[in-house]
Amino acid sequence: MPEWKIRTAKGKEYIFDSLEEAVDALPGYGEGATIWRRDVYRTAPFVTKTQNPWRQVEVPGRAETREPRDGEG
Repeated sequence: MPEWKIRTAKGKEYIFDSLEEAVDALPGYGEGATIWRRDVYRTAPFVTKTQNPWRQVEVPGRAETREPRDGEG
């Protein structure tokens, strides 16, 4: 099952149950906040494990904020 988090520009992390919930909350975490996803499975109540690391996801309708590098764009 997927697990979602918002990582702020200062490195704080907040976990959410769904992508929709994370997208709705994203503007409240300031500029530079990003959404990440990983797939987890439950091993016991309140214990999750994963075989894959967190990976950043793009949010539809949100402009990319980083500056283009030389040769890009």
